[in-house]
Amino acid sequence: MAACSVRCNTPHGLVCDNKSRFGFDKLAQTHLPKNWALMHRLKQLSLALLLCLTAQAQADVLYMKNGSRLVGKLISSDADIVIFETPFAGAISIKEENILRIATDETVTVMLNDETVYRDRQIVSTEESMTIKTAEGREPIRFASSDIKMVNPEPWKLGDGVRWSGRASMAVEIERGNSFSDEYDFAVQSEWRRLEDRYTFESDWEYDKTKGIVTTNNWSLLGKYDRFFRQHFEATDYYGGKTLFEFDEFADLDLRTTIGPYIGRQFFDRPHFRLRAELGPVHVWENFSIAPDDSWWGASWIVKAESDIIGFGSTIYFDHNGTQNFEKISDLILNTIIGVRFPLFYGFETAIEAEWEYDGGAVMGIQTLDETYTMQIGYSW
Repeated sequence: MAACSVRCNTPHGLVCDNKSRFGFDKLAQTHLPKNWALMHRLKQLSLALLLCLTAQAQADVLYMKNGSRLVGKLISSDADIVIFETPFAGAISIKEENILRIATDETVTVMLNDETVYRDRQIVSTEESMTIKTAEGREPIRFASSDIKMVNPEPWKLGDGVRWSGRASMAVEIERGNSFSDEYDFAVQSEWRRLEDRYTFESDWEYDKTKGIVTTNNWSLLGKYDRFFRQHFEATDYYGGKTLFEFDEFADLDLRTTIGPYIGRQFFDRPHFRLRAELGPVHVWENFSIAPDDSWWGASWIVKAESDIIGFGSTIYFDHNGTQNFEKISDLILNTIIGVRFPLFYGFETAIEAEWEYDGGAVMGIQTLDETYTMQIGYSW
């Protein structure tokens, strides 16, 4: 078998000597110029710098009062907090008081403190101020960072659509062996909010068995409608009506129906502290299994509060409601829940909760106070 040899010289000094005993070409040796590696490295650095500059040119920028800059994407601004997404830390919250100017690459919706709304506009930043681009031939709108009320507000705050929020949770305990018991707790809360009104639905169910015998079985359903006195996302005063159904097998309660109007106020509505209360007259119908049925007029109230003061996405919450019988002072119903929720992932969360239920009008032989302590898994939206 003959062998072949091919040698070629390139203009850059590349020398190839291909040899094969069987007549197949094979690269044997390569010589590169001495400065080729340096040139290749410079090209890589230039490309990286070009990509970096391009990314910054196409990004939103926050100019901070301490002289630094943040480059990323402006998500929203509300309640004096700016949500800004950065490549290195994801979405972060920044107090508006620390921001000097904002510049956006894409269009945003801006509401100023006088509640003038500019939809789908670009914010341009200069050393003197910020401006909103307007139609050709018109003077741009100049303003300072302190003049911004909201950026990219939720559509319902502008009168568009409905905000739907809610939470579903459950606690399940199954014991086998020395103990033989099953415990199930389920709860659902949902709220639909528009500028002028709000719908609320709440439900919970508790069911326990020990050695095949039911020991706890109760549920409740609540429906509410609120109408705000003024059509504004920051409206605090409202009026409404509610209907509540309750059942408790072991409290001899077949069905308690509570219906009545109320007035309410949102005293605080900030992430660090939210507080609202309601008060109004109610009429109550009670159907019992053994005791005689009853109906009476009374007063009902609700107090709800929550705060994220702990941090790390957790929430402390307080939920209290009560009903007082006008005809019998000792017939007082109180329900109080205190708990802490902790986020898990993708909207899932866990909660530790304590609940006290007091019924001063409980029939003879039934305890007036129930205490429940649970750890729950839930999902919020």
